[in-house]
Amino acid sequence: MPGLPTWTILGGGYQSYLKGDYQAAFDEWLPLAELGDAEAQYNLGVMFDQGASVEQDLAKAASWYRKAAEQGFMDAQTNLGMMYYRGDGVATDHDEASRWLQRAADKGDAEAAALLEQLACNDETDTRTTYA
Repeated sequence: MPGLPTWTILGGGYQSYLKGDYQAAFDEWLPLAELGDAEAQYNLGVMFDQGASVEQDLAKAASWYRKAAEQGFMDAQTNLGMMYYRGDGVATDHDEASRWLQRAADKGDAEAAALLEQLACNDETDTRTTYA
């Protein structure tokens, strides 16, 4: 997964995160995320995904990624697609994974495009009929 936020929020949260003060970053991003800021939502998703200053919680990560992804935030779309692909914090759902990865790939995310290709290959392999 892309690990670091893309940093259009250049306030104290950004500086705190770079210094390793994840709690200060979390405290700054939470109110912004609650107000609907897509990048802050993505950043919180990353923090819950990695367990940075918060207990790792993949369901919360997926929830924050979804909020940002629904606003068109490309990195969140990719991460959410990967979570659906692997079943991290959400039920495994390759159709849902494909939808989110396709949205990110359409915006130029090469990682999402590669994962879509891998998903398509895996689905072809999984659907082959075998006879005993």
